[in-house]
Amino acid sequence: GGGGDVVIELGAPMQDMQQEYAQSRAMSMQDIEKSIGDLAGVFAKLGEMVSLQAEQIERIDSNMDESLHHVDQGHSQLVKYYQTLTSNRAMMAKIFFVLLISMVFLIIFGT
Repeated sequence: GGGGDVVIELGAPMQDMQQEYAQSRAMSMQDIEKSIGDLAGVFAKLGEMVSLQAEQIERIDSNMDESLHHVDQGHSQLVKYYQTLTSNRAMMAKIFFVLLISMVFLIIFGT
């Protein structure tokens, strides 16, 4: 019996390496899961922001329509006022002309 067999046990170190690898994979999966959760939160906030902006855009659109309506009404009122001024001007010119002729007539034939 001097020729002893040398037995190398690789079982324990290999198991340790496999266990470390499994733990590393589990931690990586947890990190990925956390990142996905964070992304879900970001997308939820983004969805809220888009929804709020949609409401603001609708209000802006409504305000623009209302403003356009008011501008059209103002334009109509200005056109009416201009027509009134123009007709009054013509009437004033006619009255002035009649008065002028009357004055001339009275001066010539009044004495």
